[in-house]
Amino acid sequence: MGRRHTDDSAIGEDCFLDTIANLVGILIILVVIVGARSYSTAKQNIEKELLGQTDALQSPLKKVQQLDQDLDSQQISLVNYERELAYRSAERMATIDEVTIAKAVLEEEVSKLDDEQKKQFEVDVELSELEKQLAELLKQQGELPNETAPVAILQHLPTPMAKTVFGQEIHVMLLNGMVTVVPWNDLIETLKREARGAAERNSQKSKITNTLGPIGGFTMKYALKSQTGVMSDGVSARMGRMVELDRFILLPTEDALKESLDQTLGAGGRLSTELSRFRNQYVTVTAWVYPDSFQTFRLLKERLFAEGFLCAARPLPFDIPIGASPNGANSTAQ
Repeated sequence: MGRRHTDDSAIGEDCFLDTIANLVGILIILVVIVGARSYSTAKQNIEKELLGQTDALQSPLKKVQQLDQDLDSQQISLVNYERELAYRSAERMATIDEVTIAKAVLEEEVSKLDDEQKKQFEVDVELSELEKQLAELLKQQGELPNETAPVAILQHLPTPMAKTVFGQEIHVMLLNGMVTVVPWNDLIETLKREARGAAERNSQKSKITNTLGPIGGFTMKYALKSQTGVMSDGVSARMGRMVELDRFILLPTEDALKESLDQTLGAGGRLSTELSRFRNQYVTVTAWVYPDSFQTFRLLKERLFAEGFLCAARPLPFDIPIGASPNGANSTAQ
């Protein structure tokens, strides 16, 4: 009985050990299977993440490539632009040289002409310019079907070569389309008489300002400057004090006579009366023209040209009065 019990115990222990071994084997197999599946899943996830990052990097790369292409295109355009600029610059300089040479040749040819030929040449040049302007206007107007184009009458006023005015001058002011004769000579003569007395009364001042008038509808505000230095009469030199005119301006008063162009050039008109005093002398009408009276000046010039008088223009802004100084420029008449 004792031996059989021992054998049964050994058999039971073997069965238990076999069962344990089987369970451990099954667990190992399960761990291997789960590990394999986890590795496969992790690998797939990593591959997907890497693929996503690769796609994300592709967009900036494409942008960089596009920017490189744009930069290359801009560099090519810049090179072409610089070439075109250099070519146009050279072409412009060549044109300027041709124009300069042509002007020099033209001036040389004009200098060989006498006065009558010069006048005829200027008339031809101005007529040619007017014809060009007419052609351009007709081109802009275009052709009107079944309508007769109106005849354009061009009034041609020959323009002689400009000459600096040194002789007699009659000054007029053109403002608001009206003509006012400026008593220039009377004001200058009065200034000459009064300047000496003003200088003596203000002998200690380096600058003297004063007002005279009104004369003929204008007042004059003038300034004298005084300085001490060595003065010479050609024989001897000595210290002395010299007073000279700095500048003056003329201001019209409410009493200034304003006439229309027809009135001032008509019988008894102020400008007509002044012109009659110099009918047989060389005289120039200098017009101080404000911006609203350029048309009046053009008509005045035409009327004076027809009567044989020269005309000079002195354009002025509205806020600048008529004035002069020893350092100013002479009028240029045509």
